Amino acid sequence: MKILVINQHYWPENFRVTEICEALAARGHDVTALVGLPNYPTGKIPKEYRWFRNRRQERNGVHIRRCFEIGRKPGKTGLAINYVSYMLSATWKALFIKRDFDVIYSFSTSPVLMSLPGAILKLLSKKPYIIYVLDIWPACLAAMNVGESSLLYRVMKKVSKWIYQRADVLLYSSKRFQKYMHEVHDIQLADEHYMPQFADDLFEDSLPARDDSKILNLVFAGNIGKMQNVEVLLKAAALLKEQPLHWHIVGDGANLESCKQLVADLSLENQVTFYGRRPLEEMPAFYAMADTMLVSMRNDISVNDTLPGKVQSYMAAGKPVLGSIAGEATYVIEQAGCGLCAVPDDEYAFADVVKRFMALREQHASMGENGKAYYLAHFTKQTHMDNLEKVLNTLTGKE
Repeated sequence: MKILVINQHYWPENFRVTEICEALAARGHDVTALVGLPNYPTGKIPKEYRWFRNRRQERNGVHIRRCFEIGRKPGKTGLAINYVSYMLSATWKALFIKRDFDVIYSFSTSPVLMSLPGAILKLLSKKPYIIYVLDIWPACLAAMNVGESSLLYRVMKKVSKWIYQRADVLLYSSKRFQKYMHEVHDIQLADEHYMPQFADDLFEDSLPARDDSKILNLVFAGNIGKMQNVEVLLKAAALLKEQPLHWHIVGDGANLESCKQLVADLSLENQVTFYGRRPLEEMPAFYAMADTMLVSMRNDISVNDTLPGKVQSYMAAGKPVLGSIAGEATYVIEQAGCGLCAVPDDEYAFADVVKRFMALREQHASMGENGKAYYLAHFTKQTHMDNLEKVLNTLTGKE
């Protein structure tokens, strides 16, 4: 089967769309990925991708075709320019791309505009179109303080609905998306099209042995942006300053510098360590040092309805999870029995959760084991790819 995949992000950026494409290629499918130029999250396009270099690549069986893209810049305008540059460039390429593919698959993170080239190509080619919905729109605009009464919100609501309606199948990563899509867009999401994300392969392997320590190590790994609200973790660290805890922050993002300043302001240099962005291959070592992994998100419908991919990675690694989060993530963590959650945006509530976790030392191992078992039952890559391939075969009549 020939599959055209559309997504702004791809290797060497760390997005699971790369693994999906390579897994499909490994299963014998002919996969072409129409993607942007790597620059997430720094906004800096590597030298080897400038001046029209490396626009066509082959990696692990996938044909990579890169579109022009302006690197991410801080602020709403900078992000908007980045998103629109890919959308326009990919749409232009879609007009002239060879249409010998059997199906179009869009890995739809934010913004929904990155799926517009696929929607247009669907109209032109009449080929089946699948959108894998990982963020719901226009709900994500509310998280950017764009009100529902604003012109931008109302326009994006119509655009979002138009794009979603072009799909023959909408796969979705969170069960809570069903209610939103029905109420906002009058679109019914089929139960059988629920397809949660999976963890990176290396987190399913055994982790390096960790040294016993009287200090409890708490590790946050991932993007440090506005939505992640890592600041609430740091404020909780200040409330627990006298406790035998060390907070490890691994990652990069728009709010990294403000988080470092907050640590300085709160005199937490001895309690908090920043490691910056690290290669994926190094992450098991950070997971190994952890007594618990941390996840935090702002209290907003656009994130409450999602399940951050890091939760699956934490569970796959067999680590307890502490969350300053609401919605789908809280539901999964509680169902799995793999950790504790506090209401988001509340450092006092999260500090209380950490203290509860400290008092449950004899249960730490079982929490990690519960998470691993839940991951194996619901979130494996094998299950995800089997289900995706089944949808592809059904849609293209190649069963």
